[in-house]
Amino acid sequence: MSTCFHCGDQCVEKLEFDNHVFCCTGCKTVYEILSGNEMGTYYALDDKAGIRPSSESKGQYNYLDLEEFESKLVFFEEGTVKKVKFFLPQIHCSSCLWLLERLHQLKKGILQSQVDFVKKEVVITFDTAIMSLGELAELCSTIGYPPKITLEDDGKTKKDGVNRKLIIQIGIAGFCFGNIMLLSFPEYLGLSHADANFQLLFSSLNLILSIPVLIFGAKDYLISAYKALKSKNINIDVPISLGILALYLRSLYEILFQVGAGYMDSFAGLIFFLLIGKWFQHQTYTAINFERDYESYFPISVTKIVDGKEEITALKKVKVGDRLLIRNNELIPTDAILIKGKGRVDYSFVTGESALIGKKEGDKLYAGGRQEGTNILVEVLKDVENSYLTQLWNNPVFDKEKESVSLSDTISRYFTYFIISVGLISGLIWYFIDPSQSVFVITSVLIVACPCAIALSVPFTYGNALRIFGRNGFYLRSTRIIEPLTEITAFVFDKTGTLTVNSEGSVRWEGNALRPEDEEGIKACVENSAHPLSRAIANYLKDQPKIKVDAILEEPGKGISATLNGAEWKVGSAVFVGVEASDNRSRVYVSKGDDFLGSFVFSNAYREGLKNMFEELGRAKSIHILSGDNDAELTALAELTPSGTQFNFNQKPLDKLNYIADLQAKGEKVMMLGDGLNDAGALKQSHVGISVVDDIYAFSPASDAIVAGAKLTDLNRLITFANASKNTVKLSYVFSLLYNTVGLIFAVSGALTPLIAAVLMPLSSISVVLFVTLMTNVKGRKLNRG
Repeated sequence: MSTCFHCGDQCVEKLEFDNHVFCCTGCKTVYEILSGNEMGTYYALDDKAGIRPSSESKGQYNYLDLEEFESKLVFFEEGTVKKVKFFLPQIHCSSCLWLLERLHQLKKGILQSQVDFVKKEVVITFDTAIMSLGELAELCSTIGYPPKITLEDDGKTKKDGVNRKLIIQIGIAGFCFGNIMLLSFPEYLGLSHADANFQLLFSSLNLILSIPVLIFGAKDYLISAYKALKSKNINIDVPISLGILALYLRSLYEILFQVGAGYMDSFAGLIFFLLIGKWFQHQTYTAINFERDYESYFPISVTKIVDGKEEITALKKVKVGDRLLIRNNELIPTDAILIKGKGRVDYSFVTGESALIGKKEGDKLYAGGRQEGTNILVEVLKDVENSYLTQLWNNPVFDKEKESVSLSDTISRYFTYFIISVGLISGLIWYFIDPSQSVFVITSVLIVACPCAIALSVPFTYGNALRIFGRNGFYLRSTRIIEPLTEITAFVFDKTGTLTVNSEGSVRWEGNALRPEDEEGIKACVENSAHPLSRAIANYLKDQPKIKVDAILEEPGKGISATLNGAEWKVGSAVFVGVEASDNRSRVYVSKGDDFLGSFVFSNAYREGLKNMFEELGRAKSIHILSGDNDAELTALAELTPSGTQFNFNQKPLDKLNYIADLQAKGEKVMMLGDGLNDAGALKQSHVGISVVDDIYAFSPASDAIVAGAKLTDLNRLITFANASKNTVKLSYVFSLLYNTVGLIFAVSGALTPLIAAVLMPLSSISVVLFVTLMTNVKGRKLNRG
């Protein structure tokens, strides 16, 4: 019988199209949609990876277009653009991932889709002017991924459901295992041999009790193995399933043909202990695992308005009803209402589409938008979601390049092939030595040697490292950044706001005496900027401005232009303001209309400990300093940095980006450290881009990490810890391989029963997880003490 080209099922009624056979109209329709949109690669990734679509999807999701339902599912809305998250339990392979992240090619109204493979969730950005939420859900269903809509679900329901199912499986397997052992006592005592009917009765009862163990207890392993083999892959459940089937089929043969009592007690015990191991693994991982929320990633502080005064406060302390001041280029950290000011919000951080959206007082603003223009005052509508900002930061639009297949994945795959080969060869050898032991040896080998431990070492090592980094003021976008940290060969530093602490630097005014209205005008310009020099000037000018800001624009690397009460103001570099530079000192120039008023002169204060940091980094790496200022600070910088340091001044943002690209062209692995605003392009271009922040919540989503300014001089120790984490992964591989080698020796020699193997299998994973967690914690304590 032919199999369906799309889903791989048997074709009862064959439908032929485009030289392919399909089992139903639904599969044929999906193929037509994919091939018509030039998405045939879906089938090349995993042969017959498709899922038979539901024939009842037409119109069944119309209720989602009702406001009462849509409002519970949509978590972002701006104009006609909305974002929704669907739980798609059918996600199972790389083809699913490939297809679901290309939904925009299937339907014009879909702007972007992002899949969380582990959680089986997809976040879709779509345009309601072209398609409705109901139509979006129907599209997913049509291609074989009907969304599971649970309007009350907060994420806990699914987790609890999985735990409850596992506990029920353990209960059923345990009940059957206990009774099978009870019914096997005559066999254990040799009484069954006295009467063949006696043996047949108890063996038959054991067979009946084994059926629910096979169907319900072992089904997850068998289904997972089947799907892997159908997609021409090998996962850990394949050798486990082979062991389960070998033991069961051997027992079934002995009972049906009355050549023995079978081994249903071993079979039921094997499933019972496998499920117990799975539960214990889950409990261990839950206890050790970390919650990757915004506190793990961001040194978040926001400007809160209390009794009319600005107060810097941690974001985790912000409550509903608090009022926050959002400056130019700062992110809106949570859903809020615009209370005062003109909003010009860029939601590219949320949607990936760069466009400024005008907002007026009373409008709702969503978390993740970036204000561009004048300061705005907002009132918090909801508490900050733990994972939402993290999810935004990990938006694929900010990825620099696609990940290659990890070492752990490669090792796990080939290790599984190796285990299957060893099991089959050992079973064959034992068949000639002692045929009764052959099935036990095969089962023990296939089950005791588990590559899960290898696959788990990376996420648990780097996950714990991420948490330790966070406690030390270093916040990584994801675990994928840790290994690139260890490969850096060139460090590129911005000067202003990165190496300097402007709040501690002296600021003075040179020029015409400033009248109160001039001070108000300058303060109105700079207080709308999060640039370090702007913040220093704002702190220098104490009085709050009362002047009206009609329009304002900040140009990175140049300055601020604004219209205040009809007058044109410029605050920035000499070229931007249109005057000759006074000297080579760091200055910010100011003009009002055609009148040049003067300039602010800065004597930068450098962060403590820079000299030691540069000495440590410069021993084996190259150091580069880039600055948008002139070379006035060259002498001071030369005293802090080792010989051979490269200095480049008067660098515009594009110049910094090109400089890094040139280093990369020479084979350098580049780390860029900057303020995250003017240096956004350079941060994204580098292999690892780090935003250096002090107390202002303003960073570039293009950055891979954020380091608190006070922790910048710990950079070498942070990289050393990253190397230690990487070495811990390597040690865990050695530990796991040694553990499995010892287990294999006992299994191949016939000294290990399947029951003991089932107990040892989860212990190998748990021991590796405990080992890597302990090692990273030990290394982390050294980092904390340093």
